Amino acid sequence: MAIPVINAIASNTTEYFSSDILNIGNLRALIIGLFAAWFMFTRHPNDSLSRFTLYYLGYYFLLALFSTDRFTSGTLYLKFLLGVIMMPIGYYYIKSIARLEILLKVLLFTLGLHILNIIIVNIFQLGTSDYLDETFYFGAGRVNITKNILILVFMLPVTMLFIRKYRRIVFILYIVAFLIAIVGIKRSVLISAAAGVVTYLAVKQKFSLLLRTAVITSVSLLLIVVMFQGFADLFMSRFEAREERVELTEETIETEGRLSETETVFSAWSAGSFKHKLVGSEVFNDRLYFDTSRMLHTDYMIILNGSGLIGLFLWFYLFYRIIKEKNKYYRLLRNHILFREMNAVFWVLLVVQLVLSVSGTVYAIELRSLIFLFWGAFIGTMKGYLQDKGPVVNWSRSVVLTGKS
Repeated sequence: MAIPVINAIASNTTEYFSSDILNIGNLRALIIGLFAAWFMFTRHPNDSLSRFTLYYLGYYFLLALFSTDRFTSGTLYLKFLLGVIMMPIGYYYIKSIARLEILLKVLLFTLGLHILNIIIVNIFQLGTSDYLDETFYFGAGRVNITKNILILVFMLPVTMLFIRKYRRIVFILYIVAFLIAIVGIKRSVLISAAAGVVTYLAVKQKFSLLLRTAVITSVSLLLIVVMFQGFADLFMSRFEAREERVELTEETIETEGRLSETETVFSAWSAGSFKHKLVGSEVFNDRLYFDTSRMLHTDYMIILNGSGLIGLFLWFYLFYRIIKEKNKYYRLLRNHILFREMNAVFWVLLVVQLVLSVSGTVYAIELRSLIFLFWGAFIGTMKGYLQDKGPVVNWSRSVVLTGKS
């Protein structure tokens, strides 16, 4: 349960340390890494999805083992592992609605830590003010911290089912966090936010609500402009500074580094050996492979170049296995309000993961940990619930809160 909090602290403080060895990030990796190793050898579930996850991680371990620079590949492999392993961890430890409630409140506390960090760094002007100097500070985590904040914001529909007191305060907390994520003007976050909202409403089959949401959002933005002129001015100044990168014009796309790296990776893959096409080369160490100081920033290209077609196939096959395992239990619980909300958030996180992968998440420990932990907890809670009570016909909101039928 402490892992999300540890990750949040590390994400917001690591860059304050001048040492590449003695810092909170490495301490985080050591603590969670040792726990993950202990878990895999002593507590790892024996179900098919968890076994596949272990095989999936094992494939990349072998690739890292046979890379030229084992230290670099191994270090980045650890970041990769610490995200994915959270799924079986969530599945194993979150087996009931009571445990799920604790997890969600821990995630709410984690969101509060992120907001507190943003408040502190803006008071003392710490860290970076990305895209436009001296406007809005994001601390040591830089603007990428808004990705993690957005993931936590998407927990709102499920978390609110368990909030009995101070509901308005909690809701305001989520709104503030959402505004922080948006004011970052990070394109992948803006697109993910829009895609997440549309996905949620589509899964809930509330298409009329989608139209109403668009209207309400427009009115809300207008009210913010009128009532909070300072925030509106801040947003517009940052938007204008990043306008050329926010607008998806043909010229912007042509100058975007990620398009260039895609062409580079595909060219190398096409001209490469059969081995390179199949299993890739120098996993998680593309800078060595391409002899450049710039690392690849797109998950799909990192995976294709480092682990080949097999790695790219396994990446999507992992999602397929997770969806299949989720549906095995959800088809019996689709009338339960809690699991309906969790299912909607499940799809939101999947879509957001696919979108954010364009900007790079393979090495983002906190972001991927949150996503995979939620997925594992969702499946584990459904399985535990069915073992305890069996399929349900119709459950009201009060049942979620009390656990009584």
